[in-house]
Amino acid sequence: NPGLTMIVGPPGTGKTDVAVQIVSNLYHNFPNQRTILVTHSNQALNDLFEKIMDRDIDERHLIRLGSGSKRLDTSKDFSKWGRVNMTLQRRIELLGKVKKLASSLNDDRIQADDVAYTCETSAYFELHHVTSRIEKFELDLKTNNVSTKDVVADTFPFVSYLKDEENLSFGRVTYEQDLAVAREGIRRLQALFEELRDYRAFELLRSGRQRSDYMLAKQARIIAMTCTHAALVRRHLIDLDFKFDNIVMEEAAQMLEIETFVPMLLQSEANRLKRVVLIG
Repeated sequence: NPGLTMIVGPPGTGKTDVAVQIVSNLYHNFPNQRTILVTHSNQALNDLFEKIMDRDIDERHLIRLGSGSKRLDTSKDFSKWGRVNMTLQRRIELLGKVKKLASSLNDDRIQADDVAYTCETSAYFELHHVTSRIEKFELDLKTNNVSTKDVVADTFPFVSYLKDEENLSFGRVTYEQDLAVAREGIRRLQALFEELRDYRAFELLRSGRQRSDYMLAKQARIIAMTCTHAALVRRHLIDLDFKFDNIVMEEAAQMLEIETFVPMLLQSEANRLKRVVLIG
């Protein structure tokens, strides 16, 4: 059946590692899709979740539902409330970077405190002062026929910020090497403002419940829970108009048939699953 995968093997054959790789591939290859992880026991879920944490997956996209999250082998809190607190702290850190970036431009038209006050003001700052400077830098490179080792460093507008905050500096050895540094600097700046856009809703939602529901329904891309917890929160998730695209079931052979159906019904009938992976 298209979209259905079954992985069967005796203990110790690497079924969980295969599941982790599948989740990682889905995360990186389908950035707009969301994946549910379901197991029969908290121990198996924590083992799976801990291996996923070690992959190149942004932690802001991970949530572990249920009381079993307290037994994860990590100092970080991946529960809903822990993710909300992380987001609020991360927002403050990123706005601090925006303030330093604004100050590094040495432009009298820019008030660093004002542009780094909220995620909204930082978005205007990105549009009018960061994106415009990046576009001018790209245009200067195209119109400049000289590819000397100093031309990139002399025209790039964020040299001091990248050196102080991102530990990126121009070696002034070859044109190609400095251009690669500039491209990486632009990528990091774009990632900074993209992450702040994700946090903008937290400035509008004031209560902890609203923020945790928003994170669960909109921001998280990998949500882990046991099949028992799925049954407990099903009605609440449907009320939130919760949507997901893929479901990975570990320990599927230990679940009752009715338990395997519950996670598939965490969203309304109008939303259809793209992939189901059963591991047992």
